Amino acid sequence: MDSIAKRALAARKFAKMTQKQAEAVSGVKQSSISKIERGDVTRSMSVLALARAYRADPNWLDTGDGPAPWDEDQIRQARDRANEPPGPYRVTHTPPSIPSFNPRTPGTVPLISWADAANWDSHEISQQPHAERWIPCIAHHSLQSYALRVRGDSMTSPSGLLKSYPPGCIVFVDTALRKPDDGERVIAKLEDSDEVTFKVFKQDDGRRWLLPLNPKHEPVRTPFSILGTVVGKWEDED
Repeated sequence: MDSIAKRALAARKFAKMTQKQAEAVSGVKQSSISKIERGDVTRSMSVLALARAYRADPNWLDTGDGPAPWDEDQIRQARDRANEPPGPYRVTHTPPSIPSFNPRTPGTVPLISWADAANWDSHEISQQPHAERWIPCIAHHSLQSYALRVRGDSMTSPSGLLKSYPPGCIVFVDTALRKPDDGERVIAKLEDSDEVTFKVFKQDDGRRWLLPLNPKHEPVRTPFSILGTVVGKWEDED
């Protein structure tokens, strides 16, 4: 097969997965999977995630070099270490269960629900609620960190001058950082409703409020408590 598009489509079909199922397992948006399979994307970091989801040789999926998932003889020549002999490249065709990484794998944080974020700090680490999956976070963070999938458009900036957080992107939150500086992005709980929200923290002359990046939404000036500070963001390429 002479293209990533054909190999990606064939590998997904062989894994007996729909694009939606592949999105759930790999974390790659269905729209991105569709673009790869149409040939609109020739090279993408998403290919590695899809290879893991399909249990395919990532080198084969990316370049066509190596065993295809349906090849009986899964032997791959060693390339990176000169003294390493050829060995079996084991491939299974059962999609990995969520979470993608084992819980508490070093360098990963749990992707949790907004409801769980409200009481995350009240649990011991070993008793924290079930995560949708564990995902890598390269930003420096404490063990009390988690990830949230952004909902709503209040943090979607209409200007290209500000970093934007569109619905569906993922933010990494460190709950050990509860004293943010003015302008930092935070997760906060409104005291009058217990609603958890994602906003820009603002303070001036003793006053504190929460500011959305989208001017269509109103600032929050009611009492609130800081649950954590955003230390990073992940957004798929479309």
